[in-house]
Amino acid sequence: MTKTQKLRDKKIRHALTTACESIKHSYSGFAYLTHTIDFKNETKSLKVKCYFEDDTAYHESETHFTQIINIITAELGKINLSITAKQISFLVD
Repeated sequence: MTKTQKLRDKKIRHALTTACESIKHSYSGFAYLTHTIDFKNETKSLKVKCYFEDDTAYHESETHFTQIINIITAELGKINLSITAKQISFLVD
């Protein structure tokens, strides 16, 4: 990983950590999120997976998935990284 990629990775991780903490604060049962990315093609390769503690928390939050996506896209937008809703998935841990 180049120095530039390391700096970019740090910014992405910070943005996603901020989004994760905001989501945890707003939606009970949200556990954490992870991501994968290929720095050669950031916009198309970025994938974010959002995990809930159990099936109950997942189902209770289903109506709020759009708001969760908005939180994630807003934080990534601050670092000029766009993401589509299709690149964000919701799972049970």
